[in-house]
Amino acid sequence: MEAAMAFIQPFLVQYAAQYTWLFTILLVMGSFRLFFKPLMTIFKGVVDLTPSQKDDEFYAKMLEHKAYKTVVFFIDWFASIKLPKKEE
Repeated sequence: MEAAMAFIQPFLVQYAAQYTWLFTILLVMGSFRLFFKPLMTIFKGVVDLTPSQKDDEFYAKMLEHKAYKTVVFFIDWFASIKLPKKEE
């Protein structure tokens, strides 16, 4: 593995210096994935674990809201992250 990394590293450094915009996009996509996926999974888990129906209703309303659907579409389109959608 170290030999492969030693071989690949000069290419990565060269391309990162040459195509900074591409690596910026990849960094943003990775950051979104690291932030949004666990956040939504934890939020859904908390909603499922609590006995109150009030948070279930809030979660359902949030998933139905047009702004949420728009944000989910753009996050999926630009960062390839699949956030929860309303279950049919």
